[in-house]
Amino acid sequence: MCGEIEMDAEIMSATGVGLELTNLVMPFISALVLLVITLWFKDFATKIAKGMAFKMNKSFNEGDTVILDGSDALIVKIGLSETVFGVYSDKGYTWRYVPNERIPMLKLEKVINKDLHLDTDEEKAAKLQALIDSQQDSKISANKEAIEEIKNGNGRKKRI
Repeated sequence: MCGEIEMDAEIMSATGVGLELTNLVMPFISALVLLVITLWFKDFATKIAKGMAFKMNKSFNEGDTVILDGSDALIVKIGLSETVFGVYSDKGYTWRYVPNERIPMLKLEKVINKDLHLDTDEEKAAKLQALIDSQQDSKISANKEAIEEIKNGNGRKKRI
C-alpha cells in the first residue's frame, strides 16, 4: 500500500510538473503564434494596399498598351494582389502574373500613340537635305534671273 501511495505521488508530481511547465511555456507559444499572424496580416494588408493604389492610379487602366521590361504588353486585369499582363514575345502571346508589390521594381511604360515616333538619323538627314535643297534651288533661280537680266541688258548699272 505504501508503494502505491509513493507511485501516486510520483505521478502527481510528474503531472504537476507538466502542468507547471505548460503554464510557463503557453504564454510564449501564444506570443509566437500572435506574432506570426500579425506578420502575415501585415504582408496581406501591404499587398492589398499596393493593389488598390495601382488600381486607383489613373495612369494605367485595363486594356492599356504598355512596354513591360522592354517587351510589348497589354494590361489584362488589375487585381487587388496581382496584375495580369499579356506579353507579346517570340514564343507568342503569354500572360505574365505580377504581384502588385513588385510593379514598382519593373520598368513599366505606357504607349500613348503607336504611330508617333522619333525620327531616325536617316529621316533627320533627309529632312535636312530637303531644307538645304529648297534654299539652294531658290538661290539658283534668283541667280538665273539676274543672269538673264544682265544678258538682256536690263541689269543694273554699276555706279562709279
